[in-house]
Amino acid sequence: MASRQSGSGVPGGEQKLRDAAQALAEAAGQLGQSLGVAGASAESGVTKGLLAAAQALAQATAWVEQRAKPMSTREQLLVQAARLFAERGFSGVSLEDIAQAAGFTKGAVYSHFGSKEQVFLAAVRNTVERIEGALAAAEALGVDGAAVASGAEADGGSGSRDGSAGPDGERVDEGTSGEALLDPVRARSELVAAATLGVEALLFGRRVPEHREEVRELSAALISALARADERLPAGPAADARVLARDEARFSVIALRALLAGIAEPRDERS
Repeated sequence: MASRQSGSGVPGGEQKLRDAAQALAEAAGQLGQSLGVAGASAESGVTKGLLAAAQALAQATAWVEQRAKPMSTREQLLVQAARLFAERGFSGVSLEDIAQAAGFTKGAVYSHFGSKEQVFLAAVRNTVERIEGALAAAEALGVDGAAVASGAEADGGSGSRDGSAGPDGERVDEGTSGEALLDPVRARSELVAAATLGVEALLFGRRVPEHREEVRELSAALISALARADERLPAGPAADARVLARDEARFSVIALRALLAGIAEPRDERS
């Protein structure tokens, strides 16, 4: 069984915290000196530096503390659900599949969700939150390549690497570990998995009108998060892949436009 991982294991994570704490202390010292010498103008400038250092310290500390906590049953179910839905599509996944992938019985799923539709929407929302959390952590820790915290596996495996077992038998979240934050190949793979889940969400919204409003909200948030993550990631090996031919690229645009129009409000479709 893998040992419990904590945020202190993040490459450079502890140093970032120390640097932030030192910057905070230095800014506080400068503030004290400025108050006695240069008056309000200096106070304003140093206060901004103090606040910025304090914010960076708080963000990095919160992320490290969060990564040290084991994943809850609900979180494990959602991580595995997102992976399976991205791989097989909504119709190709059963609640039993999700439970089995997460290491639980089907009853564990029903204790948290009332239907497969609820699991799917919660999995998409959780994916958005994980991406946004990884981006915030990358910004706080000064990492260039932000991992996409979709919970998707880079090798498309069974899910055993999504979390290691903690002392209480619960898995520890490795989806936004320091290794992932610093590994652009893994991060790019997770971003692709999240984008695939996003396409599946668009299809779901088009086919299930009663959930269309929620899908619109989730799709907008996911598209925004994916765009931010893509900007932060270096091109990596994907840059060497074959560029889409003109017709393929045109088809991609048409297909995405059709899917987006399919979940748009009626007034948007008329415009």
